[in-house]
Amino acid sequence: MNTSRPDGGGTATELRIVVWQFVRIMVQLETVARARGRAKAPSVYGDWRPAWTEVDRTLTRLGESDSEAFSDLMMNQEVVLRTRDRSQMNEVTRAIENVINQLDQEIRAVRGEPAAEEELRFERRELNALLKKLRKMGRGAGAARGARSGGGRGPKPSSPPRRGRGRKG
Repeated sequence: MNTSRPDGGGTATELRIVVWQFVRIMVQLETVARARGRAKAPSVYGDWRPAWTEVDRTLTRLGESDSEAFSDLMMNQEVVLRTRDRSQMNEVTRAIENVINQLDQEIRAVRGEPAAEEELRFERRELNALLKKLRKMGRGAGAARGARSGGGRGPKPSSPPRRGRGRKG
């Protein structure tokens, strides 16, 4: 879903990302933020950090107490987030591309270990599908911006995972 911003900052886009994918993206964005420092960190990292903190805290708690709920949250629940503009969408797609490159290296490193290799290939396939979806959304954002009036509200803050929404399989 795209909505225009009244401040002319571009198109806000709502994203629904499976929690495990969100974890992978945020770990990558966090790595970039640490390397660059706060001033040059990806802006989407700062915007999504409250949701990241909440998800991380919940996963840590569940990992220590309820492995079934942990697995459900990781694999079957989504985080609803927003990007403010095309620049943030580009930050997200770059982060996913970097994670996919890392997965390629990990896949090469575990050749001959079928279970580990298949897990990594699954992650790579799913992240690649997400990347393609986001790229399509990003291309459509420019057209949507010109077609909509500027009367909408600004982006909503990132939200925690939604319960009860199964992943399409």
